Amino acid sequence: MHRQGSNEYTSSTNANSNVEHVLRYLRDGIIDGGFAPSSKLLPKQIAESCGTSFIPVREAMRVLESEGFVSFVHNRGVWVTPLSTTDLQDIYTLRIELECEAVRRSEPFASASIAHLYDLLTRSTAAYESNEHSVQLALNRELHFFIYERTNSPRRLKLIKELWLHSARYQRLSIGYRHDAADSEHREIVDMLSSADHHGAADALQNHLQTTVDLLRSQISDGGTELVTSNIDAT
Repeated sequence: MHRQGSNEYTSSTNANSNVEHVLRYLRDGIIDGGFAPSSKLLPKQIAESCGTSFIPVREAMRVLESEGFVSFVHNRGVWVTPLSTTDLQDIYTLRIELECEAVRRSEPFASASIAHLYDLLTRSTAAYESNEHSVQLALNRELHFFIYERTNSPRRLKLIKELWLHSARYQRLSIGYRHDAADSEHREIVDMLSSADHHGAADALQNHLQTTVDLLRSQISDGGTELVTSNIDAT
């Protein structure tokens, strides 16, 4: 009896591990653009790429559906959610509200923390000049969350992280277009934090995020209410 229970536990653990593996593969691919917006996901190919059966692929797709990354369309399969100006604005409206309040409520930053933030900006510029866009994006995320984690609000931080997952699909559109401006905006935020002016830093952050929205809006189509089915019918 003990041996059977152990086998059942091992089987369950392996199944969960397979789902997590497929989930990371798909989510990362959608965020990175490997699975393009409005493209159809092919379970057989995904299962082969991940070395699993169809079951964990299906379960992972259901998780992604609950997160808003994909849509199941009756008799037409599973499709990556398209980019739209409506979704973009919705994401950034929430980000501005949550992130600016996080900055206002953050604890004071020690000189070592401020130095770390400036170092991240220097490394980001180096990554930009070397065309290491993935590194640049990672450093941008590290900069922002190093600040937000000082708010001591786990729930707020969790919501911000969820929004960043979705905004990452849009952020990639702006890479290489406005590094100098973004660097200047980031430095203004850090300068304000260095002076312990958290409200000023929050205002600078709001300006930075809104400027980003304006740029991204120009990078995507104006079909704000674009539906996945409209793309499917066109295929």
